[in-house]
Amino acid sequence: MKLNGSKQRLITAAIGFWVMSSAIAGCNTINPRSPSATTTPTPVPTVNPSSSAAAPSSSGMPEVQQWTAILKGDSVQGLTFTIDGSLSFQGKVLLTEIPVTYVSDGDVMYAQRLIISDPSPSGRFNVIKACEGTTNESGLCWAVFLVDRQLESAEKIGIAKYGGQEWVQWTADERYAVFAESTEGITFFVALDLESRESKMFEQTSASADLSTFRWIDDRAFEAKILCDNQAPCTASPFRGNITTLFAQ
Repeated sequence: MKLNGSKQRLITAAIGFWVMSSAIAGCNTINPRSPSATTTPTPVPTVNPSSSAAAPSSSGMPEVQQWTAILKGDSVQGLTFTIDGSLSFQGKVLLTEIPVTYVSDGDVMYAQRLIISDPSPSGRFNVIKACEGTTNESGLCWAVFLVDRQLESAEKIGIAKYGGQEWVQWTADERYAVFAESTEGITFFVALDLESRESKMFEQTSASADLSTFRWIDDRAFEAKILCDNQAPCTASPFRGNITTLFAQ
């Protein structure tokens, strides 16, 4: 019995040693899910280039605009308002003088300040508002000119009685530009044919339009939401304009 008991204890100890060795070996084995193990990088989602390029036009929302005011002797975007009051583009004179207001007695008030839009998306056009004075308080800015960099020309355009706001939108093909004039609580949208230089006015809105909501529905149609009396967005239907229909009238 003593001998058998000794054998039994020996066998039990051997089994215990084997179990412990297996456990230690298991702890030294790298778990495939461990962060220290080699892993395959997560693939970056593939973006379809065509859909990415189409995103801005599908939303129809314009980019934020920047209009720059310059005085005589200043230049911006290659356009120079010379000391003698002319307008030049890269050294070529586009306008020898820039009349703003014709007075009843025959006098002419010439530009003392110019407010210049960002170029159109292609870089071809700029809109320029010419002002009587050097500040907003010192005169009207109601003479508007269109600069065509491709033709190296500048031409006066008629878009609104008071020259419109410092705001313009271009159709994708740059055949037309849309301007806005807000007065007495309503907004007038004006479309300009950039080839013929003919302009036409849409019917007035029911209230002031929120120009920040302007968007293109397609290349000839647009819409903009209407502001309530407190200048907050309204539930009223947005104003919609169609350039093709306007010029067909």
